[in-house]
Amino acid sequence: MLSINPGLIIWTFIIFVLLLVILAKVAWKPLIASLKAREQAIADSLSRAEQVRADSERLMAQNREERARAEEEVQKALREGRQYAEQMRRDLVEKAKAEAEHLLRQARAEIERDTQRALVQLREEVSDLAIQATSKLLDENMNEERHRKVVSKMISELTPVAGV
Repeated sequence: MLSINPGLIIWTFIIFVLLLVILAKVAWKPLIASLKAREQAIADSLSRAEQVRADSERLMAQNREERARAEEEVQKALREGRQYAEQMRRDLVEKAKAEAEHLLRQARAEIERDTQRALVQLREEVSDLAIQATSKLLDENMNEERHRKVVSKMISELTPVAGV
């Protein structure tokens, strides 16, 4: 059966204390040092993770700022491009208008020159016809120079009336 043996209890207690002292000297110190090292490693890892998180947030903020700056530069470049294109369009339109005006002035001047030449030619033909008609009607021998003077005088008198 079961009986309590006081000698066994004492020796068990002494061995237990002795084992605790030996373990405390030999095994507990390395075990606790290992636990403390692990605890420090975990704390360092958490610190590094926090640092990495802070760095990544900072980098993300920089990235957002750089994207915003790049977007602003793109918008500025687009605005400048549109302004440049608009200025080029205005310049081209102005140049085309000036060229058209120049061509129109040239055409009007040429028409005026042609009109004047036609009028001079018409006057000469009218003179010649008038001289021929007058000489047939009068049947007199006037020289051609005298006829021209008479007809020119008559035409110059008629020109203000005709509005030519």
